[in-house]
Amino acid sequence: MDGSIARPRRQSLLIGQRSLDVYNEVDQGPKFVRWIIGKFRNWGFLIAKHAWLAIIICLIISSLAMVKILLTKQANDITGYTPYGARAKDEYLEYQRFFSSSGLPIAAYLFIVAKDEGSMSRPDYLDETIQVLNFALNNITMYDSISGKNETFNQFCQSFCQINEPVRQFYNGYQILSDGEQNTRIKIQYPVSDMFGRQFSLQPNFFGVELFDQPDDAAKLLDSADGDSVLELNATRLVDPVSKITNVKSVKMITLQFRAEHKAGWTDAQVKKWEMSLVDIFEQRYNSKRLKIYAYSQSYVEEEMVRGGIIMIPYLVVGFAIMCLCSCVLVMIRALYMHQENGYKVILAIMACLTPLLACATALALMFTCGVRFASILCVIPFLVLSIGVDSSYLMIHEWQRVTKHMRETPRKKDSVGHRMSEVMAEVGPAILISCLTNMFADFVGSFTSSPEITLLCTGNMLSMWFAFIYQMTFYAGLMSIVGGYEFGSDEIDKNRMEINIAENRVNIARHHRPLTRQPSKFHEATQPIISDSLQKYTHLMTTPLVFVSICLAYLAYLAFSVYGITQLNINLTAQKLFALDSPLLELDDLRIKYQVPVYSMATVFVNTPGKLEDPARLKRLNEFVREMESINGTWGEGWGELGTKYFIRDYDVFQQSFGSEDEDEDFMDEDKPVTVHSDDKMTYREDELKYFLKWPEYDFWQGFVKLRNATNSTDPEAEELDRFFFTTGYHGEKLTVWTERGEMLRAWRKVVDKYPDFGASVYHEDGVYLDLIDNMPTDTWQSVLGTLVCMALVCFVFLNNLFTVAIASLSVLSICAGILGILSWWHVDLDPITMAAMIISIGFSVDIPAHVSYHYYQASIQEGPMSPPSSRLANCLSSVAFPALQAALSTILCVCSLLFVNLYMAEVFVKTMVLCVVLCNLHGLVFLPAILILLDSIRWACRPKGAAAQRPKLPKTNSRQKQKNAKVQPEKSSVTDRPEV
Repeated sequence: MDGSIARPRRQSLLIGQRSLDVYNEVDQGPKFVRWIIGKFRNWGFLIAKHAWLAIIICLIISSLAMVKILLTKQANDITGYTPYGARAKDEYLEYQRFFSSSGLPIAAYLFIVAKDEGSMSRPDYLDETIQVLNFALNNITMYDSISGKNETFNQFCQSFCQINEPVRQFYNGYQILSDGEQNTRIKIQYPVSDMFGRQFSLQPNFFGVELFDQPDDAAKLLDSADGDSVLELNATRLVDPVSKITNVKSVKMITLQFRAEHKAGWTDAQVKKWEMSLVDIFEQRYNSKRLKIYAYSQSYVEEEMVRGGIIMIPYLVVGFAIMCLCSCVLVMIRALYMHQENGYKVILAIMACLTPLLACATALALMFTCGVRFASILCVIPFLVLSIGVDSSYLMIHEWQRVTKHMRETPRKKDSVGHRMSEVMAEVGPAILISCLTNMFADFVGSFTSSPEITLLCTGNMLSMWFAFIYQMTFYAGLMSIVGGYEFGSDEIDKNRMEINIAENRVNIARHHRPLTRQPSKFHEATQPIISDSLQKYTHLMTTPLVFVSICLAYLAYLAFSVYGITQLNINLTAQKLFALDSPLLELDDLRIKYQVPVYSMATVFVNTPGKLEDPARLKRLNEFVREMESINGTWGEGWGELGTKYFIRDYDVFQQSFGSEDEDEDFMDEDKPVTVHSDDKMTYREDELKYFLKWPEYDFWQGFVKLRNATNSTDPEAEELDRFFFTTGYHGEKLTVWTERGEMLRAWRKVVDKYPDFGASVYHEDGVYLDLIDNMPTDTWQSVLGTLVCMALVCFVFLNNLFTVAIASLSVLSICAGILGILSWWHVDLDPITMAAMIISIGFSVDIPAHVSYHYYQASIQEGPMSPPSSRLANCLSSVAFPALQAALSTILCVCSLLFVNLYMAEVFVKTMVLCVVLCNLHGLVFLPAILILLDSIRWACRPKGAAAQRPKLPKTNSRQKQKNAKVQPEKSSVTDRPEV
């Protein structure tokens, strides 16, 4: 069970289990590696001499780092997962710039549905909806530092104050008409209603609408169950009384909006507090027998993202406890096997789990000190560092035990704690460095791709892995030196007792030739035959032609299965994936997708350079722009046309028609005289009348749609002109529930906007920051994989100096990456930045086990000769790799599975990705690769000239040292081996 505690990727891909003495004796291997080994040897002496100093310094730094982390508040960016260079980022910034010129504006929503899932158009439900609206407008206050008063929404609102009036007017009209009063000037219809000559649209507020005059409903009313016509039935029996009042048969969801521009007396913190008060009141404290109310705002989204990160922290304790238990069990089993069990091993096992966490705390605190924000995704780093970094400690424990056993059996005069630690550092230092570099390079590549949030994750993980290496070489090495000192002292006491016994019996044996012998471990004697027998049976099975050919065919099927899964991979990410699975926002998102998105997906178009609209040609071009936006259609659906558009110029034209009319009141009162609306070609615009239009009670809501500035060519200092504005238009289509179809719709919008560059227009969609992932994610993914693969191949080549091993490792990484993506697709996991980040991090250690197997198999062919049978090579290889790989897989899976207790999509993705990576690494290293290597050997033998096997040269008998000198690359060799014999 050589290296049974250490993960193979933490074992040296260069030197395996070879002792430093072999390198010194034969002077083989790359000069760079020999230099690295010498430095680690010197470091072992130094750290043993200053162990307590290293421990104290590390504890002080990590303690300060923990305080910094606790004092740093989490802050999330809603565009954090938008790819670099994505157009949606600029569009979102334009949206923010328009509404937050002086600070963060209020932008909150209430989505109201019936608890019995019935219609919201029922009188009692409408009545309570109006009560909710009134309470939100008049009872939730904001403190104004300038006026020194707490103001309600109705008091501080300046624009968009009447945005919810369609709901109120619909209810008022419903009440009037349901009382039996006949009034032809009240028409409450969907999508546009009319109250006393004033029209208003219900589309932005009513969703999931079912109408009485739908053809399907008519067919149901006119046909009986057996298909016979029932037209002769009394019509009054078929007509619902409500249909005489409105054409709205049912409304599933009503939306209330609360928008207000930032006032000078506010702070951003106050705005967020007001929005969160809305959430707290209507989601937590408001009790209703009829209504279920969902609140939504950017502040709430950010809070839920923060909560998603915070809920992972308690489960870190669970993961730590699981890892400590696993560590103690494995370390003590190894100690029993080596006959070195004592209480100090438990301390080392627990501190092996604590060391990565100390390193992670230091890395994150350094980032926060440099001004990096504490994103919620960073909360997953401790789990990753714990599951990956703990193996370096395991390797050091194992190597210390091996060196201790060697020193007991072959004692030296210069034996000391420093000497033993130098042997440990020289053996495992390069191995830990290789793993650190491969993981860091993987994260380094990932930090330059995808999105800012993934950059934070990869950068944090990269720094954590580097500090884990530093803490391993200082804190944990110092702790091992102190614990090793107690073990060394115990060995000296046992040696002195043995010398006293020898002196009393007068046995003349040179002191430096007397080994410290102990009773062989019963556990070792009991388990070694079982392990050896199991390994022998496995190698025999793998070298059977039927078996390794079948495995190779199964490997091809695995590749086909994975590649097909990749072609079916769905690209998707919404902010909801960053929420806890019990978040109300997830239920709200389902309701939006079901009722709102297919019926009214709104485009908000900002016109930043409208120009001089008094010029008829300019105004005509602007109207053409709006018309073209309204008429967009595609496979995803189509626009609502003018019916679903809010464009202030049209109301302004109506205002101009009636402005100054002597019989204006009569015009409005005459229901049979419709207001004349000019065509786009005949519209006129007068800049000096715009301010009057915006102050007119019927049109004052347009103030929120336009921004004015001081007139440039006017003698009146108070004169204002149009600076910029926005208009909205709606679209509908059943396919809009599909993510990719919404992406096509957004691209259609942008195509039209780009045709009118003179307006400086920008179109905003609430899901745009995620829709841009559709085009970017596949490119980012393959570029990240390729960049990471190249970097790791270079690292492996520098340390291994063996093209065969590097080639096998690189191909295995590609195969494992394909398997991860393909199986995740079959596992219903979407391709998004979180999935890509998890995959990039897993690539960092997916190379190690396949490279280790191919390296040891190659070394076995050198050590045992080119004519050695595959079974012998495989046995030599698996004796070093198999058991450590399986035990390391168990420890990693147990650690990351603690994230399964977290109700969070991000945690679920990392668990699935890490478990897949561990399983596929072991499957490749222990099953696929051996079968492929044996098949290649078989093909090579079949291609040899006939009779070549019979002409196998007889190799001269040489000692082991001569064999090592003749080898091109030194095979794995150790003066003390506890490997199971085959």
